Amino acid sequence: MYSLEGTIAALSTPEGVGGIAVVRLSGPESCSIIRPCLSRKDLEPNRAHFMPFLHPKSGDLIDETVITYFKAPHSYTGEDLIEISCHGGRIVPGLILNCLYIAGARPALPGEFTRRAFINGKMDLTQAEAVADMIHAQTEAGLQSARTLLRGRLSKELMHIRQLLTESAALLEVGLDFSDQDIETISHKDVEKRVLAGLKQISSLISSYKTGRILHEGARVPIVGRPNAGKSSLLNAVLHEERVITSDIPGTTRDYIEERINHGGVLIRLFDTAGLRETEDILETAGLKKTHELMSSADLLLMVTVNKEETEHALYLLKQQDKPSIIALNKTDLLSQHEIRSCRSLSTPEIPIIPICAIHESNIGELMETVLKTLQKTYALNTESLAISHLRHQNHLLSARNALLTAQKALNNNLSPEFIIHDIREAISSLDDITGKTTSMDILNHIFDQFCVGK
Repeated sequence: MYSLEGTIAALSTPEGVGGIAVVRLSGPESCSIIRPCLSRKDLEPNRAHFMPFLHPKSGDLIDETVITYFKAPHSYTGEDLIEISCHGGRIVPGLILNCLYIAGARPALPGEFTRRAFINGKMDLTQAEAVADMIHAQTEAGLQSARTLLRGRLSKELMHIRQLLTESAALLEVGLDFSDQDIETISHKDVEKRVLAGLKQISSLISSYKTGRILHEGARVPIVGRPNAGKSSLLNAVLHEERVITSDIPGTTRDYIEERINHGGVLIRLFDTAGLRETEDILETAGLKKTHELMSSADLLLMVTVNKEETEHALYLLKQQDKPSIIALNKTDLLSQHEIRSCRSLSTPEIPIIPICAIHESNIGELMETVLKTLQKTYALNTESLAISHLRHQNHLLSARNALLTAQKALNNNLSPEFIIHDIREAISSLDDITGKTTSMDILNHIFDQFCVGK
């Protein structure tokens, strides 16, 4: 059973050697627990106190520390919270934590500080998730996306939608309860207007998911093409290191290899894949299956070709995929200028063709800039607009939209208000699952278990 009782303590900075470390203590007994460890017993809230930290039993000096006390409810968790800044390393923070445990604190569970902040109304569930997103952000774009959620922009948007729907349902219910009395109620036309407004806002959030996911998880960019086109060499050229074994033997790559790079503030996940060809080799067939799965889930396809015939075939294949795509015409050191110009003439605004030579790392910069610009243009990655980044949010928004579409249909068919109210309430419930108003304990446990201890 997940218990939020008692006073908790944990190291909030990474373990290991460092200049300083911060130990957190939070809960109703924070002051009484730390008191035996301090030479001065009273702590003034919101002030840093430089003082020795002592063993609560023997009185031996543990370290010279800076103690900061945040009195409830004006703290991160909404409880009495104390932060102890001490010398870094493995020994001193461990000794301080042990002293706090001796004095009555218990070890914090993963994410328990933020969970207590959520329980105490300091933030809703979307903001709590944004805390973890900020900690795990791998690019500035990802950090900005998480910061937007932490400031509560998604919460405000959902609250606005919820208010629209709640008012509609409430007025419809009044009309039912007092249908035999002369009380002014909302008309079906007004309800339809509010439902439509809610649908538009929800649909806008749903359409932002790809943008948010890319900012949060990175853009999936499989490098695909026929065997010996130079896919592995291209990945090595982008990374400026021999990350992948290359060979003239077709079918060398039988499983995909993923590497991540931060390019222009956007996380790009490059996948070196098995060559596209017909084969009876069992292992190569398994690799090809994974290649097709990666192509299906890609945010952008990077197709490698080596001549005009392959380029023409690649254009045909990419047009069937209906995804942002780029063709890298490789091995240009073996092609004449006439052949290169002939291939480039096939380029279109939708599928640009960039000549490169992976072995000599020629024109790799232009290729990656084209990848970045295509991603930014397709998914609006260079904006500060609100974008959801969690599949959980997307699923609940889809449920809310489906419920409102059903309500809209009931309105159009002039069905009884009971049916419309039910559908609107279903939509509200889905929105509340996002912010944490009605989220189940299992979901909460899953979310906060992903946090590090100390946050």
